[in-house]
Amino acid sequence: MAVLAIPLIEGAGALLAEAFPALLGGTAVAGILSLSGDQAQDKSKTQPVARTMPKTDEACKKCPPDAGNLVTRNWNMSDTSRTYQAQVTGFAPNTEWSFSGLDFDGFRASLCQLEEAKANYDQFFDPETGEPKFFFRVSGVRKMVDQASTQNGIVVANPPAQLHWYFMQRLSYRYFTRAFTLAAPLIRTELRPLQ
Repeated sequence: MAVLAIPLIEGAGALLAEAFPALLGGTAVAGILSLSGDQAQDKSKTQPVARTMPKTDEACKKCPPDAGNLVTRNWNMSDTSRTYQAQVTGFAPNTEWSFSGLDFDGFRASLCQLEEAKANYDQFFDPETGEPKFFFRVSGVRKMVDQASTQNGIVVANPPAQLHWYFMQRLSYRYFTRAFTLAAPLIRTELRPLQ
């Protein structure tokens, strides 16, 4: 029985000696695992495995919104809205990101993410039904959905850009999350209260 085990052990050793260089990425391992008297029957088995490795000097995938720039905008907004926008985006008050002909409240280059911050919109919703009040439904909702749709189009045309809308209050967050599903499907929404 011991006589039968010897060829099996030798065969296993040879198999491991061939497999480990490919798995570990080098031929030096083959020399360590080789048994004395072992020789490769096919020279191609002893050659290094060809691999495609990314070059360290290759640029990462470009983020088109990086080509935008900071702009100063003095929109008519409440102090709370201005503070919320600065908190969410990390930009100084009255500063926005201009890209592809549009202004965005913020931009995070590390995420290739354009941002919008919406505060104090729950005042335009019925607290019992969660639906927009009449005057806001007539004009305000359409303006926000149009803004979202236009921004969504910019993101579609500039991959891998992303678009994230932050809402300070729950009613407006819920309503516009649903509204954007069809009108601006790439927008991710998040409820983030003012800190």
